[in-house]
Amino acid sequence: MIAFDKETCGDFDTAITKEWLETNGLGGFASSSLLNCNTRRYHGLLVAATRPPLGRQVLVNGLEEWIDYEGNRTPLSCHQYPNLIFPRGDQNLTGFRLDPWPIWTYRVGPLILEKSVTMIHGQNTVIVSYRMLKEIQGIHLIVRPLMTGRDFHALHKENPALHAVPQEQAGLLTFEPYDGVPTIALHHNAQTYTQNLEWFRNLQYWREKERGLDFQEDAWAPGELRYALADGQTAICIATTEGAGYIDADYLLTQERQRRRSLLLGWEATDDVTHHLVLAADQFLVQRVTEQGEKGKTLIAGYPWFEDWGRDTFISLPGLLLVTGRFAEARQILSAYAHYVDHGMIPNRFPDATGYPEYNTVDASLWFIVAVFHYLRYTKDFAFVKETLWNTLQDIIAQYQNGTRYQIHMDLDGLIYAGQAGVQLTWMDAKVGDWVVTPRTGKPIEIQALWYNALRMMDQISQTLGEKEAARGWMGLAEKVWGSINRQFWNEDAGCLYDVINGDQKDASVRPNQIFAVSLPFECLTPDRAEKVIAIVEERLLTPFGLRTLDPKDSRYIAHYQGDVRARDGAYHQGTVWPWLMGPFLTAYQKVHGKTPKIQSQLRAHLALLLTHLWEAGLGTISEIFDGDMPHEPRGCIAQAWSVAEVLRVMREELGTSMPTAATPPAAPARKTAPSTPAKT
Repeated sequence: MIAFDKETCGDFDTAITKEWLETNGLGGFASSSLLNCNTRRYHGLLVAATRPPLGRQVLVNGLEEWIDYEGNRTPLSCHQYPNLIFPRGDQNLTGFRLDPWPIWTYRVGPLILEKSVTMIHGQNTVIVSYRMLKEIQGIHLIVRPLMTGRDFHALHKENPALHAVPQEQAGLLTFEPYDGVPTIALHHNAQTYTQNLEWFRNLQYWREKERGLDFQEDAWAPGELRYALADGQTAICIATTEGAGYIDADYLLTQERQRRRSLLLGWEATDDVTHHLVLAADQFLVQRVTEQGEKGKTLIAGYPWFEDWGRDTFISLPGLLLVTGRFAEARQILSAYAHYVDHGMIPNRFPDATGYPEYNTVDASLWFIVAVFHYLRYTKDFAFVKETLWNTLQDIIAQYQNGTRYQIHMDLDGLIYAGQAGVQLTWMDAKVGDWVVTPRTGKPIEIQALWYNALRMMDQISQTLGEKEAARGWMGLAEKVWGSINRQFWNEDAGCLYDVINGDQKDASVRPNQIFAVSLPFECLTPDRAEKVIAIVEERLLTPFGLRTLDPKDSRYIAHYQGDVRARDGAYHQGTVWPWLMGPFLTAYQKVHGKTPKIQSQLRAHLALLLTHLWEAGLGTISEIFDGDMPHEPRGCIAQAWSVAEVLRVMREELGTSMPTAATPPAAPARKTAPSTPAKT
């Protein structure tokens, strides 16, 4: 269990950097710091997905809470204002734990109070409950909801357009603050509600200030709920967009606890870290509702601000869904994305503003084929692939061969060329205005590794489907690609692979992209070269939290991801550490060195510090990135899908952690010497 005692909770500077996250399977969430002092514009008690998984709006920012005992008010909450933290409820916080949702323990004189926050799966509903752990007479709890009603990327200011007065019924307040904002229902069992509009001006979010963004807003509180705390009774405040009908909090909480326990069936023999990762994996699986009202599944790339991205989805799918035995959801996602394939391209993302797919990625379609291959490894469900995906897979290959958007096409050497001025197509996609931070137009190495693997996978699938002639064609082309990679990409002087080739230009930057030539199921290199690649990646790029995106010896290396948007985007792939890359590295490392007890021990050692990160930043999950230099501060999103996915995958597939399915998936294809002998370079 992730838990903190009074010493940690009482250390403001430490506790304010730890963040909790509750999600609802729709793209909505609740999140804040451990102290419930919001530090981001994205923090809120009810961030509702109005067009699942998009259209997210901050409806309830948080609560101001006070204990009233013998006429004295003692705070439980805290907020940040210019040069001031007020009130100081954090000074009464004595404990925190995830069990399985966030639970806080406060002590006020003789009173010990426990508070919990729970998002209900499938609803834009959050339940906040309070109960005394020691019976004391005459205790009252005062709760003031702080509200805005804004897009979660925006900030809110005091304005005359607000409709702050709710409709009141017994145990229910209903708000319609602005046109276009969902009706907010507050269900409660308070003794009284007192209407008293107050503005909380100049609330500050230091994480936004740190990111060089606007960081100050105004929230409004409609009035006060007053609860009489009694032994054995629970004070309840429910914020929801699901309507004003009766809500049974006890039933919903029981169902939600059982749902989360069911996710851990089959994982009982594993440790708490694995349990937290399995629960974290569930947070990224959300509902997608089409314009026609059809419901399906998708994967959110990261919380709190990312949408669903094609590339991230198919890199993450094996770890989030196959390792955890969620094959039905994997089928839904593969089928849904196949529907969106256009000119052989999987969408890069579905922007929050429009929801319409954007097709500006060269690797997402290839990762899609890799994900299908892994799905078959786990399920042997060739009937589904043949009926639903086979035409799409063939179309992707044909379009990449013949040419599609952004000059993506197969060159005469069998390799894939991609790119045009001002467009970033690989995962190293940072761009500020017209400044392309990491230009990779041409033939990036990981695209060639993915292309080679896609051809080998199509060969294997087509053989199983009985399409022998197609299989021979793809295998023949794969051999050509293998030879071209080995002839053109090997940098003899450096003992590793070039990052990008564009005509006569060869980018010798030492980056992690070359790891995929070894880590993917079908290796693109001879064994001796694979070993050299692993050695240089380990020497130059490996950190306890993942792989750096650039060699620290490179003059362009940036050690820290901080500052304004331009500074951060300039560092995003120029040294920043990505934890998701730990997965491919450890897979490649074990393939090269063998699965021996010594190597297994080394893999666990490489994961050790990364797993302690579950107690830092986003609690129970893994961040998007870290600084390149020590102490490797976590940065970016507090919960990133492929970070969690790749750690789970490695723990299952490389370290043998048990999984909740009766069928053990077959191992990836064994290492072989190559399909043909490369010409000398």
